[in-house]
Amino acid sequence: MPEEAIPDETVAGDDAVSSAEAPRIADHRDSVRAASAGEKLTYPVDAVPDGVSVLQLADGLIWARIPLPWSLDHINVYLFDEGDSWTLIDTGAKGERGRQVWFDLEDRVLDGKPIGRVIATHLHPDHLGLAGWLCERHGAEFWMTQTEYLLAQTLWLGAAQQIPQAELDFMWAAGVDRQVESMVRSVGYGSYKKGVSALPGQYVRMEEGTLLKLGGRLWQVVIGRGHCPEHACLVCLDEPLFISGDQVLPRITSNVSVYAREPRANPLGHWIASLDRLKAIPGDPLVLPSHGKVFKGLHRRLDDLIRGHVDKLAALHEHCRQERTAVETFPALYRRKITGFDFFMALGEAVAHCHLLEALGLLDRRQDGDVYRFKAKGRFDAEAVAPGTLALPGVALAPFHLHDAAA
Repeated sequence: MPEEAIPDETVAGDDAVSSAEAPRIADHRDSVRAASAGEKLTYPVDAVPDGVSVLQLADGLIWARIPLPWSLDHINVYLFDEGDSWTLIDTGAKGERGRQVWFDLEDRVLDGKPIGRVIATHLHPDHLGLAGWLCERHGAEFWMTQTEYLLAQTLWLGAAQQIPQAELDFMWAAGVDRQVESMVRSVGYGSYKKGVSALPGQYVRMEEGTLLKLGGRLWQVVIGRGHCPEHACLVCLDEPLFISGDQVLPRITSNVSVYAREPRANPLGHWIASLDRLKAIPGDPLVLPSHGKVFKGLHRRLDDLIRGHVDKLAALHEHCRQERTAVETFPALYRRKITGFDFFMALGEAVAHCHLLEALGLLDRRQDGDVYRFKAKGRFDAEAVAPGTLALPGVALAPFHLHDAAA
């Protein structure tokens, strides 16, 4: 799937991408399954928001949901009461359904106060899609990490009717059947723009360690990578609260894919390193994810997410005792038959798993004409995967230290 279609889901409403003109973009559930910790976590809040029915998680902190028209049918958004305005974390995707919920929230929840600041955790349309519209509507500031903002602008401004040849070459190299070329070309290169309103022309940059006040509390930005290049998580320094975005979800794992723009990338290495790094968050905070219920059990979930990918890498290594293309690795990675356009998101994640094994010296790559083939080598040691990944050049992030809120 072209990188311009990297959102976790497709869009709907009056701006929808119809099935005739664009792909159904796979959601998190179509990614490689990591071990579910759902039954091991605790969920302190039994209810979930629904439309204008919102939940207060703490003083000045409201949990709302914006509907999404896919199997993953919602995104969690969080509103902080700033006294004379609100700060919003994530927005929902561009489309009439999402806008209508925001109209209703304005009428029934926001108490006549404007949204003064919109923060996007990362560039995917369900998180960013209505940011430009809301910022213009409320005159709000827009906050985002630089890499996410610039990549979002690149994808939005680069929308085109013709798919770049590099995107096709990437698919052929992974072993995709060239018989699908006419279908892929018919989609064009504009899916991202259909799911995202024009971005604000200015933004406030968040980066590792940025401190900001939300709802009277001090928060610190902690960066994660792998699902996207520079995902902003937020750790509260005054109370045990953690806004995890898509970096940590309670029952599913976010898609981690290689895209044509960076065909030799190692996003799964970055993903595992980022999950390991989040273990430095102390205690047992209430985790506020982008999908699913708020939960407790962060460190258990981090371990299970890493373990799930290690299990998949073990299965992939065994499967590649016989030489395979990326497409041919699907039986080792997915528990169901991958069909339609879900295939292309699954492809990106299969390539990501191959690349990490290759970086660890456990797969050899051979070019056969225009196609790459992978073959296992060495002995797979599950206990060595995480430390080996952290030792790879450019993968490990520097340890972070939380600021002293009282300082």
